[in-house]
Order: sequence, then structure tokens, then C-alpha cells
Amino acid sequence: MTSRTPTRPFSVGTRAGDRLTERDAEVLRLLAEHLVLTVGQLAVALFPDVRKCRSRVAVLRALGLVETFRPPLQRGSSQAHCVATTRTLDLLSTDVADSRLRRRSTRDATAIALRPDLGHLRGVNEVFCQLLGHARRTADATLETWRSERATAHALGTRLRPDGFGRWREGDAWCEFFLEYDTGTEPHARLLAKLTGYADLAESAGVSCPVLFWLPNVHRESHLHQLLAGEPPRVPVATAYGVPSRTSPAGPIWRPSWSPTSQVPLAALGASAVRHLNVPQSSHILL
Repeated sequence: MTSRTPTRPFSVGTRAGDRLTERDAEVLRLLAEHLVLTVGQLAVALFPDVRKCRSRVAVLRALGLVETFRPPLQRGSSQAHCVATTRTLDLLSTDVADSRLRRRSTRDATAIALRPDLGHLRGVNEVFCQLLGHARRTADATLETWRSERATAHALGTRLRPDGFGRWREGDAWCEFFLEYDTGTEPHARLLAKLTGYADLAESAGVSCPVLFWLPNVHRESHLHQLLAGEPPRVPVATAYGVPSRTSPAGPIWRPSWSPTSQVPLAALGASAVRHLNVPQSSHILL
């Protein structure tokens, strides 16, 4: 990784700006947009090793820009979770077009630590951080877009709330996708019911991004494909399963509903989906 030069991403009069690097600014923007990231996730996404990441997080804590907490576990210890402070959100609100960041200042580390869906949020962010890490290590690979649940829902202006939206590219191959991260607590019928909203969106927007279901295990994936085969969805659907930190989301792990015996890399999934639909591949007009 190239060395990071100090930058002043906020205001010239802010002392913290004199201590920040470009990578620090990336860390703060990711935390502001995606609410909470573990030290491990930040290390994968942006740093050469976790020790360097811990060191920079300590600096950001000392500057009052990041809070950290460790959620309780039934056994063992948990990673430090990082959250942007009110100060960071206020500073970034002039640096980021989305002024809604200011309204997130009421969500402090304690409130986030007590969220019942913290594990789900952490899983969603793990998928995208693994893509960032893969891009950092791979020539011609990049996560061009990563939108959070809140940002995606706001852009779409519908009741549909994907867990995230991404645009992934490797060389000339690219794929836009909506992510649904499943922890195994919802019945399959509820997962399938979400596809109606995606189909309505595809028809109104004139494009059809694949809907990606990340599932906890192979049994849940197999059952979902059985249901999809019985009632083929009106939008392209692909699935993967496992732990994102151990199974690269960029790799040939995605099983398309239109070809469930195949396993396709994420970048190739976009072209495969439009061939299935017999439509040209185009970027989503809202995202």
C-alpha cells in the first residue's frame, strides 16, 4: 500500500485535521455512512495489518473522532467496534453531500452496542469490507459504490429496504447488486416476499440489478433454491452462504437462480443476469 500523506479533510482550524491522514479520513467516512465497523473489518478494508489499524483507531479516539465498544459474548472476547462521534458527524456534514449525517449524532456507541440487530449489521458490513480488501489486493478490482441500508432506501424512495447496494468491478466485468444478509431467523416465505418489491422497482426503473442473498449455511441455501425453482422470481437472484471473512464475496461462490448448478464470480454475475433477462446491462439510475 502506498504511504498516506497528512490531510485536512475537515476545516483548516480543526487541530484534529493536522493529525489525520487520507486513510483516517476514509475510516471516518465509512463509519459515518455505515454506522459501526469492527477493527478487523477496517483492517481488511484499508490497512496492511490489524496492528496498524489499532494504532490509528487509538489516535482517532484520542482526537475525539471515534468511540469504541466491545459487545458482550457468551464465550470468549469480542472485537472492538468503532463508531463515529458527534464531532466527526458534524465535521463531515460539510464534507459529504448527505446532510442527514448530522441527525445520526444521537446514535452513540452505547445505543449501537445495545441494538438487537447488531450482529446483522456487522454481517452486512463484513461482506462489503471483504470486497474492499479484495480490491486493495487485486489489480483492476474495485468496489465502485457501497450504499448503506439507510442511504439506499432514501435514494430509492420506496418502502423497499435492501441491506445495502454495491457496484463491483473486475477488469471489464461489473455487477450492481442489492444485498440481503440473512441470519437464519426469518422464514423463507418472508425472504421470497421481498422479491415483489425488487421486481416492482426493476419495472419502474428500467433496470434489474441482481438481488444477492447471503445465507448462513448450505441447507438454508438449498431450501431457498427449491422454492425459487417452484416459483421463478421476476428479478435475477443469486445466493452464497458461509462466513464472509472466510469465503470471499468476490469469488466464484454465487449460485444464480436461473442456473443453480453454476457458481459465478461476483463481477461476472452482472452480465450473466442480463443475458438471462435478454436485456442490455446498464447502471441503476437512482444509485
